[in-house]
Amino acid sequence: MFREEVDEEYIITQEGTSEGTQIKYKKDGFWYKKDHRGHEGLAEYLVSKLMTFSDLEQTDYIRYEQGYINDVPGCRSQNFLGDGEELVTLYRLYFNEFGKDLSQVLADMDRMEERVEYVLRFVKQSCDLDIRDYLTRVIMLDMIVLNEDRHLNNLAVIFKEDHFICAPIFDNGISLLTASQSVNWNFPLEENVRRVIARPFSGSHEKMYEYLGRGFSIDCKKAHVWLDTEPVSREKEVLEYQLKRYEKKGIL
Repeated sequence: MFREEVDEEYIITQEGTSEGTQIKYKKDGFWYKKDHRGHEGLAEYLVSKLMTFSDLEQTDYIRYEQGYINDVPGCRSQNFLGDGEELVTLYRLYFNEFGKDLSQVLADMDRMEERVEYVLRFVKQSCDLDIRDYLTRVIMLDMIVLNEDRHLNNLAVIFKEDHFICAPIFDNGISLLTASQSVNWNFPLEENVRRVIARPFSGSHEKMYEYLGRGFSIDCKKAHVWLDTEPVSREKEVLEYQLKRYEKKGIL
């Protein structure tokens, strides 16, 4: 667990997120995020640690570390961009080309399948890049960890030299029912899981998963052994519940 003092000069402001304006810090090769409405740093850590028990490559996702930023709980991650590389979110990619908000364009479509295929075609035509496998990985992870914040600034490609590649999975802080606007802890855990609203193509994680398919496997035995060593938290309880739930369904 880290402790870091970060002055205001390191603030990076990002526009267009679901929460309005999100403040992050970039210092000495690390991105820092303070907890805002819940235990986002803990959720980021648990989700990215879970992925180390999957069959994905380490370059497919970002690792987050818990700690304190100016004595406030949060997390940090290493900058994953190389020299000359640029992260381009799907929101910005579409706005740069058409001057429109892609989320509004998708909202006007009647069917989830139409939304998914529209984005796949757009990125293929714009970047000569097939992102179906990327979306498959992201959507499966979001389903497992109940991510409610997969807006179009949390999906991205990387411009590298003269071509595009898929970005690693990043920003999973509104997961495991932390900082969720859908949660009411007067209800049991099972009810709160049912209340989760997914993004960006459907309000149902499972509906998107059924369409896109399986993105990876997890060694659940090793994951449970690891979770047994983690301190007690509601986020840990939710992750344990979700792993057992999808193990039982034969998905993991």
